[in-house]
Amino acid sequence: MSRFIKKILLFIGIITVVSFSIIYSQSVFDDFEDDSLPIVEIQPLFSYKSVLPGSNYYAAVIVDIAPKWHINSSTPNQEWLIPAELSVNTIEGITPHSIIYPKGENIELIGELMSVYSKSVTIYFSVEISENMDFGTYTLPIKLTAQPCNDKVCRAPETIKSNLTINVGDMGEAINQSIFEKVPTPELTSQTEEPYSQQSDIEILINKYGFWGYIFVLGLAFVTGLLLSFSPCTYPMIPITVSIFAGQERSIGRGFVLSLFYVGTMAIVYGIMGLIVSIVGGVFGAWLASPPVVIGIVIIFIIFALSMFGFFNLDLPSSFRNKLAKSRKGGGIASTMVLGVVAALVVSPCVGPFVAGILLYIATIGSPVFGFFTLFIFAIGLGTLYIIIGTFSSSISKLPGSGEWMESIKKFFGFVLLLMAIYFLRTLLSFELTALITGLLLLAYSIFGGGFDRLTKESKFFDRLKKFIGLLAFLLSIYFLLSSFIVGGWILPEGSKWLSIVQNNSNTTNLNLIQWNKDLETGLKEAKKKGKPVLIDTWATWCVNCKILEEKTFNHPMIVDEAKRFYSLKIQLEKSDSPETIAFMKRFGLKTYSLPTTLLLDSNGKVQKILIGVVEPEDMKTEMARVH
Repeated sequence: MSRFIKKILLFIGIITVVSFSIIYSQSVFDDFEDDSLPIVEIQPLFSYKSVLPGSNYYAAVIVDIAPKWHINSSTPNQEWLIPAELSVNTIEGITPHSIIYPKGENIELIGELMSVYSKSVTIYFSVEISENMDFGTYTLPIKLTAQPCNDKVCRAPETIKSNLTINVGDMGEAINQSIFEKVPTPELTSQTEEPYSQQSDIEILINKYGFWGYIFVLGLAFVTGLLLSFSPCTYPMIPITVSIFAGQERSIGRGFVLSLFYVGTMAIVYGIMGLIVSIVGGVFGAWLASPPVVIGIVIIFIIFALSMFGFFNLDLPSSFRNKLAKSRKGGGIASTMVLGVVAALVVSPCVGPFVAGILLYIATIGSPVFGFFTLFIFAIGLGTLYIIIGTFSSSISKLPGSGEWMESIKKFFGFVLLLMAIYFLRTLLSFELTALITGLLLLAYSIFGGGFDRLTKESKFFDRLKKFIGLLAFLLSIYFLLSSFIVGGWILPEGSKWLSIVQNNSNTTNLNLIQWNKDLETGLKEAKKKGKPVLIDTWATWCVNCKILEEKTFNHPMIVDEAKRFYSLKIQLEKSDSPETIAFMKRFGLKTYSLPTTLLLDSNGKVQKILIGVVEPEDMKTEMARVH
């Protein structure tokens, strides 16, 4: 019995060892995949067995991507990434045109949204056959340029080649119908490349910070509504409006309840507006892609801004306001709710443009729930003063009366409206021109908004606040103007070139906490002379994961501290077949060109560890600690 048990235990032990060996070897192979294995493959397809001359037909390219890998989409979110690009050669009599790229899938890396293709995607295009085309079989050369990456490494951009065969003759039967019945547009001759839907600033914020992103955006909506309640179009009407639905002779309880119903009804209506806009957000997105629509929105903002500057007045008719002021008794809950609905639909000239701006923002989010709550919270902020005044009648006497401070607020909102106009116009302008206009606008506010007003001992809090905001606007204007002048090359031409290089090589982080050296030969000699181990980081401008490794690992305080005893080298290996890359790989015995690759050398210059891909800070610290 004991021998049998021993045999069983031995058998279990062998199975366990073999299992762990397989798991370990698989993890090793995952890091050192065979560079010869194709990651991206393409399969060209045509829509008919044979076709007649003198017409247009669909063709497609199936792009198959290996599991755990992805390629950048045709419209990556970051300018420094290399997009997937299909190229179809034209031969005499056969003209390809109207490439239709699929929409990319958004994944989050280093806190940024990356637009990628994974698994399998289809790229469509049209082929025009000339009327004079002779019958026969023709071949169209096809190339797809793509940059493969996984969660650890990036391969160099590669070009995959294939051929599309087209038979010209009698009209044949349709083939590959399951593919071509999914063509995004029915128009063969239209320019059908699908535009990328640009992420709004709010959407990026939410995707980056999750729950706290929502809290920040909703808090900003509340504060915006609260500030707008002090606008010249709204503030003077608050006591009058409260008297209408609650009456001037009211108890605290009655005033609170009716004010709550008024503001709550108004908030629900605003929320429904946000809900509807979120549901049909695609329509708004398409409108915003049209320059005439954008220009129309900008003109509306400018008109309202001019009203704020006193060029003309947009206000309720005086006769209507006098009728409202005569109301004394107030109404019930039902009439209060009706008034709340009317107040939400008939927005004031001061509030309207900001509501439109918020609606345009949330249209890009595509979340009905978030759209509802954003406008709902905005309305709660807008109605806060109504609740306070409606509940505590005596608070009306404590509110500051209309005066110079309201004119200052009026100017402030006028400049905010102009900034909103610039924000929507930025898609039609260059960065330099957008920064220039923004800087000049902020400079104007700092001058006319009180940034350079003289303060005295008798100056009130509002005067000091006005000067503070004005000076802050002045500092921001200097920043925008200098950015515009430098990027445009109007001053410091060399600085413009440097900035361009920094933008193109943006795979390196803004915070290079480790002091990297770039000369390999000099660095190795210097390290050996000083008796220091060597840390080598390899990178390329197209390498997404190189940027991840830089920000996530090499800027980690733990790694920065450990790197102080190393001689750190950052070596650019842009192309796999460049003399520098070939010499580097041969020198250190690298068989696979994958980036990022980190090498750890001891003080004698011998390689102790080669780390492929993105390495966690804890793992990097452990490996670095072993090298001396």
